[in-house]
Amino acid sequence: MNNSLLNRKPLHKTLLASAILAASLSAQAENHHLDPLLVTVTTPLRIDQPLRETLAATSVITRAEIERRQPESVAQLLRGFPGVEFASNGGAGSQTSLFLRGSNSNHTLVLIDGVKANSPIDGSVRWEFIPVSQIERIEIVRGPQSSVWGADAIGGVVNIITRKAALAGTQGEIRVGAGQQNTQLTDASFSATQEATRFNSALSYRKSDGFNATQADTSGEKDGFEHYALRLQVEQDLDERNTLSAGYLRSQGTNEYDCWDHPLCKQNFALQTLNLGWIHQLTENWLLDTALQRVDEDRRDFRAGQSNGQVKTQRDQLGLKATFTTERYRLVTGLDTQKERLLEATNFSRKSREIYGLFLQTHYQIHEAWTLSLGARHDDDAFFGEQTNANLGVSWQINDVHTLGATLSQGYRAPNFIELYGPAWWGANPNLKAEEALNHELFWRYQPNNAMHAEIRVFQNDIDNLIVWTNGQNININKSRIRGSELSLGYQLAQWQFGAAITLQDPMNRQDDSLLLRRAREHGRIDVDYQDTIWGAGFSLEGQSKRYDFGDQRMGGYALVNTRAHWQLAKDWRLSAKIDNLFDKDYEQALGYNTPSRYFETSLTYRF
Repeated sequence: MNNSLLNRKPLHKTLLASAILAASLSAQAENHHLDPLLVTVTTPLRIDQPLRETLAATSVITRAEIERRQPESVAQLLRGFPGVEFASNGGAGSQTSLFLRGSNSNHTLVLIDGVKANSPIDGSVRWEFIPVSQIERIEIVRGPQSSVWGADAIGGVVNIITRKAALAGTQGEIRVGAGQQNTQLTDASFSATQEATRFNSALSYRKSDGFNATQADTSGEKDGFEHYALRLQVEQDLDERNTLSAGYLRSQGTNEYDCWDHPLCKQNFALQTLNLGWIHQLTENWLLDTALQRVDEDRRDFRAGQSNGQVKTQRDQLGLKATFTTERYRLVTGLDTQKERLLEATNFSRKSREIYGLFLQTHYQIHEAWTLSLGARHDDDAFFGEQTNANLGVSWQINDVHTLGATLSQGYRAPNFIELYGPAWWGANPNLKAEEALNHELFWRYQPNNAMHAEIRVFQNDIDNLIVWTNGQNININKSRIRGSELSLGYQLAQWQFGAAITLQDPMNRQDDSLLLRRAREHGRIDVDYQDTIWGAGFSLEGQSKRYDFGDQRMGGYALVNTRAHWQLAKDWRLSAKIDNLFDKDYEQALGYNTPSRYFETSLTYRF
């Protein structure tokens, strides 16, 4: 488990060689239609800026990419992007964990339209609850971001932005599909824009019989799921300076799974978010943004048909933000407040907490070639006290092609309810400190033309006061050091589009110099797509090297090939199809749990 980063296996060599091959084609590039670095992002600084100007490590997944890749879940969509690893306890609909840049599964802050989605109970995120068909884009910011966003952003931030009305008039689409394992899906959306009013609505349904989740279960029963989702969004311009907005999302359903001592377990869940916003253009340079948000989550577990516990939580958030913008200077400052409640949970000594945060962030183009970013945030948590974090970044644009940069950032994770005030058998300890992180990073960005871009990042994230369970109690003891490098490439030649992302890392527990559980030293993906006027096709190669699970048990490395295609049958009709795990590879993401075999799915979309 202590092999050097230089001791690479064939998976790494295959991925790296293929990525370099795609990059080498840049000398022949004559197509100038691809420029993803011009995409506007909001997550790195909480203000709008082109992706090419960001100093933080940021990736963006657009709606066009989502439709082309045809993912069944957010986890499948994100898997293999720079720094992104997932582990699932079974198939689609099962509990899924994200390890961003080798950090723990509760070290990533997840937002849905600005609403924090991490559970107050344990900091987890139920990725399987989020309907991928209703997503407009996803912004992934890697590395500690607590100086901008506050708690839980040690590994980074994933900001999921849902679809909104964009074009004038009315538009809509209906998608129906079917796949193996008796999978059924239906998506419908409708949007309308008229003068100062924009409205969007969407419905989603997905059902599957699934497959047996655990290897130990020999009963032959299947662990399926059934999900429903509804989303509504409206924006109203009161005048040239004021805009009101309201958004609602509800996702609910049933997931079947295998308990550790019984194969017939299931969970009924409901996730609900509500957003109210007001944007006011105070002056030409000053913009005020107010947001009131609520998220409710309800989980009810059953074992062999009998109730096995319920957890119901609620979080209210109020955000006030002021942004000052000139041609070369941006400043954002504001206040975040939130109150978390446990509405249904047994054996907790405290059931509510309040958190207040003040932040200030600047982004200044000092010279045509030099950019400086500087920010800080102070949080006051009713449970464990006060925390201050900062960030510093600088970039040097050597010429029109090359940019060099460096960043220094801090992060922290607030102890959650179950660690501080949960049941005694979970080792509750009200004296826990916050986990803390310090990240150093260097990057090189290369873009010779609009058809080609590449970026290399080298980082080290030191995490202290890690909370672990030992001798029947949660205590601050562990330290981890995660060193790594990331390579991302994008290239377009005529109708061909290439992309690659490779992460090399050493996610180490410094207490015993062992690899952190379920995290690989190498992982990545390669995407190749062809797009004609009426059809398109492509494939993805994704994989991980070996990992270790509980008990120091080894899980072997793997590589998967997923294929996809679509046909524009008529102006308003589109047929899509995909085959995941084309070569029916056996692999593990969590010890003792089965993973999907070869899977075929097709769908038909009508737009009006």
